[in-house]
Amino acid sequence: MADIPLIEKLGFDVKDKVVIFHIDDIGFSHSSNLGAFECLDFGVASCGSIITTAPWFLEAASIYKKNPKHDIGVHLTLTCEYELYRWRAISSVDPATGLLDSEKSLWRTTEEAVANITPKAAENEMRMQIQMAIDAGINITHIDSHMGTVMDPKFIMIYLKLAREFKVAPFLPRVSREDLISLGLGDQADIYLKMFAKIEESGVPLLDHLVIDTLGPQSNKVKYYCRRFSQIKPGLTHFLFHPAKMSPELQAITPDSASWRNKDYEAFTNPRLKECAEENDLNIIGYKEITDLTYP
Repeated sequence: MADIPLIEKLGFDVKDKVVIFHIDDIGFSHSSNLGAFECLDFGVASCGSIITTAPWFLEAASIYKKNPKHDIGVHLTLTCEYELYRWRAISSVDPATGLLDSEKSLWRTTEEAVANITPKAAENEMRMQIQMAIDAGINITHIDSHMGTVMDPKFIMIYLKLAREFKVAPFLPRVSREDLISLGLGDQADIYLKMFAKIEESGVPLLDHLVIDTLGPQSNKVKYYCRRFSQIKPGLTHFLFHPAKMSPELQAITPDSASWRNKDYEAFTNPRLKECAEENDLNIIGYKEITDLTYP
C-alpha cells in the first residue's frame, strides 16, 4: 500500500489547499524584525526563519521570547549578498574552511560558496547556526536555506542530517524538471531528480508546491498577492515573502529591494489579504505541525 501523503497525515484531504506562509530573512535588519513580527501577529503569515549570523539576530530572538508561540526556524546561511552590509561565519575564520571571501565575510553568491566551502566547514557552520538560535531561547520548528545554497547537492545531505539531529522539519520541496529549468538548474536536473527521489523514499516529508517568485516591485502588492492566492493548487504549498518596514536603514542596506520588502509588509498586514485567503479556501499552517508529526 502506498504511503499516506503528508497532507493527509496533517489531517487534510489531498484536494485541500494547505499553505505555509513563510517569512524569510528575519534578523537581517531592524526593519525586517519589525515588519516580520507584525506580519506574524497579524495572522496570514504563519511562520518564518531567522538568519543567526546577521547583525540583528539578538533583537529577533528577544522579540520572539516575548511571544514564544511564534513558529520560527533557522534560515541556514552560507552567503551574504549585500554590497556594503556584510556578515561573517560564526564557526571559524580559518581560510582553509573556504567559508570567507577576501573581505572576511560569507560569499556573495551561491556559486562562490559551493565552489569554495568544504563540506566539513559547511556542517560545522550550519550546526552552530542552529545551536545559536536554541541557546538564544528559540524553540525552533524547522530549518531552511538562504538563497538555496545549503540545498546544493554538495551540502543537502548534511542539511537533512542536521534536521534529524535537531528533530526539526527541513524545508524541502518536491521539484519537477520544469521547476529546475525555471530556477536555472536545468543542467543539473537529472542529478536533482534522482537525489530527491531517494530522499522521498527515505521518508523525509516533501512539500508539493513552492511559490518563491514574490521578490518584485509590483505597484499593488495586495492585488498581486490576491491573484497569486487564487492560483494556489491543491496540496501543501510553501509560499515565501520578505517583509520589512521602510526606513533609512533598509534603504541603505538594500536600495534595490527596500521598496518591495516594505510592500510585502504592507500587504501581509492588510485585512484584504486575510479575506483573499478565506475566499480561496486556503488552510494556513506552519512548520510546527510538520515537526510535531515527524517527531511526536
